[in-house]
Amino acid sequence: MIPNEKQILRTAARRALAAFPGKKWASGEISRRLAESAIWKNSRVIYAYHPLPSEPDWQPAAVAGEHIIAFPRIEGNRMEFLIPSEFTLGGLGIQEPSEGEIAPPPDLILVPGMAFDQSGGRLGRGKGHYDRWLMGHPKVPRLGLCFECQIVDAIPLEDHDLKVDSVVTEQRGP
Repeated sequence: MIPNEKQILRTAARRALAAFPGKKWASGEISRRLAESAIWKNSRVIYAYHPLPSEPDWQPAAVAGEHIIAFPRIEGNRMEFLIPSEFTLGGLGIQEPSEGEIAPPPDLILVPGMAFDQSGGRLGRGKGHYDRWLMGHPKVPRLGLCFECQIVDAIPLEDHDLKVDSVVTEQRGP
């Protein structure tokens, strides 16, 4: 039953994103809120991701401070974070490091999602890469990034679904 509910929420999130006209402005607000947050300022190593066109572009925040930013590379069911020397289009259609060095342990991870709820529940794209990685790294602070139109009342969670500590949108910060 829950997988079907998740698919319905993914479809609703895609529709909301397609109808949302202010992605560029909202991305700027999200990036600003992120860069001004204490958790961002106090983090040296940040595990992030290359945003898809439908996701908030957090990357302007990276110029605020001296951070080491690492990006995920997916091989099979395994996700590792690298400090990239160059990017390539990965198997899931996402820009990922083709080369780079393995990143040191993170102080913070930015987590993408199709939708989030107020308690940090997260709906991913359905492959489970972030949930598996987060399960193996339970003490790393987690920030979800999304547009306000992706906030829903409740995300149906299964045992393997992990929450984020806080969600940043154009209207709310960590």
